[in-house]
Amino acid sequence: MINDDNDDQPQLSAETLKALQEWQQEQEQNNAANKPQEDWQLSQFWYNNETATRLMDEVRAILPEHGQCAFVACPTVWNLIRKEHPEIHSVLFEYDTRFSTGDNTFVEYDYNDNDRIEQNYAYLKHSFDVLIIDPPFLSRECFEKVSHLAKFIGKTTPICKNIICTGAIQEENIKEFFPGATRVTFQPRHERNLMNPFACFVDYETKTLNNE
Repeated sequence: MINDDNDDQPQLSAETLKALQEWQQEQEQNNAANKPQEDWQLSQFWYNNETATRLMDEVRAILPEHGQCAFVACPTVWNLIRKEHPEIHSVLFEYDTRFSTGDNTFVEYDYNDNDRIEQNYAYLKHSFDVLIIDPPFLSRECFEKVSHLAKFIGKTTPICKNIICTGAIQEENIKEFFPGATRVTFQPRHERNLMNPFACFVDYETKTLNNE
């Protein structure tokens, strides 16, 4: 009698096999797009393509000719806009150096290094017309420190336009640290469904984010 060695091998359930195949497919797609995997310890959750596209379209609608846009802890939209509209000067402020480009479109940023903002980014003071901000952590401390960066790198004349995407429960922090910002109807969504609903706030008259 011939023994089939495979009989002794553990078999994956159909559900586990499907999850593994989906993960492998996602890995291949991310590698093709040069997009690192989410690191949950860094509180990284990538937007889905529809959300990234909506935010990119808003940037295009409000950015003045030859204007500059910065993305604070928001690599998904930055990646897309670099791919679709390389003519737009866009800079990513991000802790995760996997996104480093080796040029001036990536700036290493740690919100905990708040006392060194002026020293670290003096060459970018009041440089940007538009900021898209996704504070990495849902805490008052994080919002306060990120707002300091926004005030330092955002233009004052004409005043910089801020788009803030974060958990809906952070509305009070938005009001405190980004005065004048109000919630729009557009709701950011992620590749993975999060427990906390997200919301989008702007401190100017939006062109597209109140459209259904």
